[in-house]
Amino acid sequence: MLFVTHDIDEAVYLSDRVVVLSQGPSVVVEDLPVELDRPRDQIATKQTALFGELRENVYSLVMASQRRTSLSGDPH
Repeated sequence: MLFVTHDIDEAVYLSDRVVVLSQGPSVVVEDLPVELDRPRDQIATKQTALFGELRENVYSLVMASQRRTSLSGDPH
C-alpha cells in the first residue's frame, strides 16, 4: 500500500519504509527502512529511541531538500 502524508510522525509510525521526496519535480531523496517492532502501540512506539532517530532523520532530509530547492531559485 502506498500512503502519502506530510506528517512525519504518522509516516514513521505506520510505515515499513519511508520514501522522502523532493519538491516538484519530485525525485527520491532517500528510501528509509522502518524497522520498528510490530504490532505497534502508538504511545510506546513513539517513546522508543529508534522512533526518535527515524523521525529526526526524515525531518533532516526534508529540511535539507527544502534548502536545496530554495537555493536553486525554484519557487515551489
